[in-house]
Amino acid sequence: MTAMKQMMLDLMVKMMPFMMPVVYGGAVLLAIAILAALAQFITGRGGGIARLTAWLLVILGLFFLASQLAGMFLGAAPSINFADSTKGDFDLKPFWQIGLVFLVPGAIITMIRSRR
Repeated sequence: MTAMKQMMLDLMVKMMPFMMPVVYGGAVLLAIAILAALAQFITGRGGGIARLTAWLLVILGLFFLASQLAGMFLGAAPSINFADSTKGDFDLKPFWQIGLVFLVPGAIITMIRSRR
């Protein structure tokens, strides 16, 4: 293995503990984007917040998809455990699924907002 590949793999391993808070932050962004889009649809206000959070969701989704590709390039299968690993439970979700959960709603909200 080349030194560059090993350095990237080490960096990926060091980054993994910080990915779960990013997922939780993305879930909060998703909730805000949906609520702001609904508020904008009903009242006509909140369009700026819906647009901003939708773009952030698109960026976050692309980040997770790019991380999945980088992990596959390194020979790893990047995933996040949503279960309690101290009890021996594992519910692994790959990064590409998490990325799509953020990318698709963000893109839909962005497309809906661009039509107005």
